[in-house]
Amino acid sequence: MSSRRFARSALGAFTAAAALAGSALADGDALPEPLMELLEAANAQGSADFTRAVQLIALTRPADEVVLGAEVLGQGNAARRALGLEPVILPEEAARAASVELAEDDTTEGKDDGLDNDMADGAGLTGTMTAMPMSVARTIAAGRFELWDGRASLGIRFDSGNTAREDYTFGLQVERELSGWGFQGNIDYAYSEVNGTIGRDNFRTRLRGEREAGERFTYFAAADYERDRVASFDWTAFTGIGAGYRVLIDPARTWIVRAGPGIRMLAEPGHGTQTVAALDLGSDIALQLTESISFTSETSLLVSDTSRFDQIFGLNSALNDLWSLRVQYSYRHEFEPNPGFVSGDSRTDISIAREF
Repeated sequence: MSSRRFARSALGAFTAAAALAGSALADGDALPEPLMELLEAANAQGSADFTRAVQLIALTRPADEVVLGAEVLGQGNAARRALGLEPVILPEEAARAASVELAEDDTTEGKDDGLDNDMADGAGLTGTMTAMPMSVARTIAAGRFELWDGRASLGIRFDSGNTAREDYTFGLQVERELSGWGFQGNIDYAYSEVNGTIGRDNFRTRLRGEREAGERFTYFAAADYERDRVASFDWTAFTGIGAGYRVLIDPARTWIVRAGPGIRMLAEPGHGTQTVAALDLGSDIALQLTESISFTSETSLLVSDTSRFDQIFGLNSALNDLWSLRVQYSYRHEFEPNPGFVSGDSRTDISIAREF
């Protein structure tokens, strides 16, 4: 069973179990029985499913209780890694490691410390270097990375507003789930030619690192850079820090609002580069509508001397575990456009995406 299918089948059990999550646990007790059953089922499926189950349960239970439940299954350190915590080396594990090292030393006693040791070291290094690419290859072949999700897409874009054309688009998104800390990175590139002349050459990247500060609050650092040589600016950028609040934390419905001060830079033809203080206000919503269809909404308001509003709606339909069809609508409003430009731009993207 794939990670995605397990997560969907486990969602019902997790929702029912969450109703019991408000009861206090006695010292040394494991998680409530429904949550333990979910954890056991995930452990039987493999490490990736176990990691996702740990992160789901951690949305309603303290991390130490989740780790305690995982300890019953002998997966305490696996749960700690899934939650971004340091693994614990138990005394008996340290003793076993010491005894193994001592036994290895005893077996090499009396042998030539020159050639034999060099050969042993070489074999160990060769084994390590061989195992690493094989491990990476297995991860790529499986199509999923533990804790990380990503999407590469290729499609076509339809613009209206300051421009009316069709563009070819390429997108790349990488995201680490917010469990202790999280990361989101987006790269979007659109290009087109009209009668041999470049009609669109637009590149945008957005980065955000985020850290939990309790059950619902987070704090983050963000950066946004966009270059559009055909638009009313050469490039624009924003960097800032701020805090977020998770309004909804249900696995099938998430909503995070964010606010943070920062600096906006805008390079306009003939006007040089402007640097102004700005306030970034944002809202991210993700809804799992059906087993295969999900909806996202990203809202951003950049308040400054040159304010800007962005709204992105996305509808993603899974074709199978790795491939999906995505339709996205974007609207941007510049409150003070340059002369000769309208204030609103909209675009529609239709793309085929490969999850990894």
